[in-house]
Amino acid sequence: MKKIRDIIYGFVLLDEQECDIIDHPVFQRLRRIRQLSLTDMVYPGATHTRFEHSIGVMKMVSDMFDCIVQNESNRQLLKDVYLLKDSGIEKARKIIRIAALLHDIGHAPFSHAGEDLMPFLPNTHVKYIEGSNQKYTHEDYSIAVIKDIFKTLIEDHPQIRHNYPIKIEEVTALLGDRTASFNSLTLLWKQLISGQIDADRADYLLRDSIHLGISYGLYDRSRLINSLVLGRNTETDDLTLAIEEKSWHIAESLVLARYQMFSQVYFHKVRRIYDYHIQEATKEILRYKRNGVGLYPTPTTYELEEYLKFDDWEIYSALKNGIAGEKGNIILERKHFKCIYTSQLMSTAEDEGKIIELKEKFKDQSFYLDDTAFTSWYKINADADVRIYGNGRFQYLSEKSAIVKAMSGKSVLQKRFYIPD
Repeated sequence: MKKIRDIIYGFVLLDEQECDIIDHPVFQRLRRIRQLSLTDMVYPGATHTRFEHSIGVMKMVSDMFDCIVQNESNRQLLKDVYLLKDSGIEKARKIIRIAALLHDIGHAPFSHAGEDLMPFLPNTHVKYIEGSNQKYTHEDYSIAVIKDIFKTLIEDHPQIRHNYPIKIEEVTALLGDRTASFNSLTLLWKQLISGQIDADRADYLLRDSIHLGISYGLYDRSRLINSLVLGRNTETDDLTLAIEEKSWHIAESLVLARYQMFSQVYFHKVRRIYDYHIQEATKEILRYKRNGVGLYPTPTTYELEEYLKFDDWEIYSALKNGIAGEKGNIILERKHFKCIYTSQLMSTAEDEGKIIELKEKFKDQSFYLDDTAFTSWYKINADADVRIYGNGRFQYLSEKSAIVKAMSGKSVLQKRFYIPD
């Protein structure tokens, strides 16, 4: 075993295979991708990377998994419902750790700010519905990278061959691979990676708060981990991850921490405009480097290697060399557009009228941005549906918490109007 010192968890232990994965050049690329894009333009400490976050999610999911299976009643349920023995639990832990470690391996430069520059899905793709202009996501890239680049390192590593067989699809299934086989046990473990109470958000809330020097995203990590239980659905007989009823307040605090982080940090007016600026600058750089195509290469085998050459350093180098022109100088000189109007966090009819008025006022000029701060990685309704389990039955968090109930059913849709400095 080797260990890495982490800002949240102290020492994180790694086995030989995990060390080999981390040492791979494609994983090392994550050192060169900021977790929060250009948020350091507002919070100077926000220079942490997807590299440390990925290791942190692996540690967080391991702690969650261990607390679940060390509980005798949970362990017995796994045996009763899925016939899962000790060897099966050990294998599941390994698969979950690898999936957590690699869950962000396909991120574009500047993280979520780069997703608008991902190519459109082809007509034949399973997600392409009725001609909609849907794009690839970073999850699509992560799954492609794992299958194309890490397959041998995962399936044929001596540590795996000498203990238990692992197929690459068992890892990618936990990340939403639509071509992988799913069963109810897979769906159970997937909740630890991307569910309502998952290791990803549990890590980034703490990590972002510490690096930014704020308290919005802090919560009681130990209480959260130790309150996780497995509940049995009496209709399907499957198991579901939930929070034990006596600890439902920790679920409420996590939802509120996430809400405050989005409203106060991730939707910050300056942070949001820099998402726009880096997208525009990167689009120019991609056009220059890709013969006029202002989008990243697709996550297909023949273009994946080209895609992985892009990271924050590559984009910054192009900015400094003037390839993005004035769009790049805005970032280098910190001359971002200024916000002259901000709607309520949940936009009202009055806000809509004001935006229309501003659009009319500046209609002959091309320098305004109607910024709708809406993102699929924050869904209030999903938070309201966190499951609470006690006395043999499930409840939703919105049934226990008056605060969460008041929030549910509403969309975070903040609109802002910017003009150049």
